Amino acid sequence: MDKNKVGNACRTKNQIRNSKSRGSSMEYDTQESLQVLYPDIYRTSERGFCLQYDLRSDKHKVLVECKRLKGMSWNQAKKFLDKLEKIKYATDLHKYDVYLVFKSNQQPALVMTYDFGELRVMTFEDYFKTPFIKHTSTRVNKK
Repeated sequence: MDKNKVGNACRTKNQIRNSKSRGSSMEYDTQESLQVLYPDIYRTSERGFCLQYDLRSDKHKVLVECKRLKGMSWNQAKKFLDKLEKIKYATDLHKYDVYLVFKSNQQPALVMTYDFGELRVMTFEDYFKTPFIKHTSTRVNKK
């Protein structure tokens, strides 16, 4: 492979498709897990929005970015959260709470957020006091 290529240029179509599938699945899992607390939470892509965050609850004023990566460094996760904070203040969403929900391979789902100006990272279950569940499939196996 060419060492000058970066990002998706070095990846095959199947690798790109698989990573998008994992990311989409993470959004569905997070949405279903948070619906207990935020019944009005929705995926922004379902409503045709091209926003830089994945989930939103207008009633409870919550923005969530979901990431499912093979591995994520602390700096990378903090950059995602800081980007979400910038979006919040650049738009009329400054009263919203923002969360980064991320998961690496074989690891539990984690939540990164700023609580009263302090950066906090906790497991999903500890932070939201609800289990992180897999969404129910829309596919029905007919046997």
